[in-house]
Amino acid sequence: MDKIKTVIAQFRKVSLPDLDRVELMNRVDLKFCFHFNQACHVFESIKDNYSVLEIDGQSIFSYYNTYFDTSDNQMYLNHHNGKLNRYKIRVRRYNQTNNSFLEIKFKNNKGRTIKKRVERLGFDAPFDASELDFISKLTPFSGDQLSPKIINTFNRITLVNNSFTERVTIDFAPGFKNREQEVTLHNLVIVEIKQNRANETAHLTQTLRNLKLSKQGFSKYCIGRSLTEDIKKNNFKPLLLKISKEYSN
Repeated sequence: MDKIKTVIAQFRKVSLPDLDRVELMNRVDLKFCFHFNQACHVFESIKDNYSVLEIDGQSIFSYYNTYFDTSDNQMYLNHHNGKLNRYKIRVRRYNQTNNSFLEIKFKNNKGRTIKKRVERLGFDAPFDASELDFISKLTPFSGDQLSPKIINTFNRITLVNNSFTERVTIDFAPGFKNREQEVTLHNLVIVEIKQNRANETAHLTQTLRNLKLSKQGFSKYCIGRSLTEDIKKNNFKPLLLKISKEYSN
């Protein structure tokens, strides 16, 4: 990561209040995956077109998630089976600030991602009454139905384009852990370009296409469970094979 830190030090900096101008809780997402060895070239190619989030002199932040699902894995299977109008429910901790949030992500049938969240006092605390109400109002699930399924960790760099219309997250070395197994994909980088509306001509999109990279759906929740469990995964097999060949070593 030292080389990446050197490159991103050349970016203009933005603060959290700046980033709030492009919060994009209702958005269209484009995702790309590539090998860690390509990361410095990608950053070099876009440094004049994007600014990087910096907090207390730091631009690489660690995240810690716990994903929840029903006993019969309704949310996982909805995604696996390609159903839209689907949900993910997680608790996320931002390690640098130690803030935790209960977050609900909804992917509607128009391909838009809508995220809602509430701050909570602790990462591991059970859902309280207000959180149970939050879940029941925004999803078809009851919080009492849910149990933790997998822990996910990663390091993230956040960028914003010069016109503040596009937010980019770049995640490194996603890790997945349950009671039986732990897997970390040290060589995998996941880029998510978040926009109010899809813009295929965005500078980063064009940079990645010039590197012969195509859009790649990637759910950390679903892929994490596919890698660590004996669970239905037929529709994820092409991506799992690619992960095994390109990112696991």
